[in-house]
Amino acid sequence: MDLPSALNVKLLFSVNARKKINPELPRGYYGNGFVLGCAEASVDRLTRSNLHYSVKLVQQAKERINDGHVRSVIDLLEETRMKPDLSTTLVISQWSKLGLEDLDFGEGRPLHMGPLASEIYCLFLPVIEDFHAFTVLVSVPQGIAERFENLLKGFGEESIIGGRGYN
Repeated sequence: MDLPSALNVKLLFSVNARKKINPELPRGYYGNGFVLGCAEASVDRLTRSNLHYSVKLVQQAKERINDGHVRSVIDLLEETRMKPDLSTTLVISQWSKLGLEDLDFGEGRPLHMGPLASEIYCLFLPVIEDFHAFTVLVSVPQGIAERFENLLKGFGEESIIGGRGYN
């Protein structure tokens, strides 16, 4: 993406907060029970480091989520109703195991599950009729879409996950 090396970029991801708060959410509560974890680093540090460094950033961000953190996020959102600047942010969200593909509002099960468009998300979406498969929706800026596509094509046939290649 040719980002400036000193630019700090963020990876946001959902963290289940149900067991992180005291008292835990009551049994039978089916509303949202998550907060966003945030791993942040400079472009330079990410490009010079190995994958272990990035994984460690995510692990540390997950470890910071506790009762106090969850309550401070709730307080902040209630007080400010602020919208964070997401221009240098990627949000990863796992939708593939939520069971949304099994919903039926009277017209049968869905043919597709996921957003029509996204600007900042990398979503893991379910594949209808295959519980163990998922589709990955990755958003990239229009200006680098062709470069990103060529990068993926560079992986070629040697990249097979779970016995399947990808297009």
